[in-house]
Amino acid sequence: MINSLITVIPKQSIRCIWSTTSVKAMAPGTLIEGLDFLKGAEPVVSKERSEYPEWVCDLATPDITLAKLKKMDEADASDNEKRRYLKLTRRNTIKDSNVDAGLR
Repeated sequence: MINSLITVIPKQSIRCIWSTTSVKAMAPGTLIEGLDFLKGAEPVVSKERSEYPEWVCDLATPDITLAKLKKMDEADASDNEKRRYLKLTRRNTIKDSNVDAGLR
């Protein structure tokens, strides 16, 4: 059903947003542009990696895909993975109904 809606794209033209390599941290003291929007405030600079909370490192990891979630056993899935599965299936249902209605 969904597979029939996907157009075939040559593999060479696909650009991967997430790389498999780890994300390198900025050197401590690097000026972070775009965050210095307050007048009279000190410029924002990066800190040592150890000064950030643990969840910051999780921001760089990609979310699990719907295909992997479909292969996963429900008993093995965490609550977050179950929520993500429901979110992605609802999104696909909405997209399918929009295609059926002639919307894009």
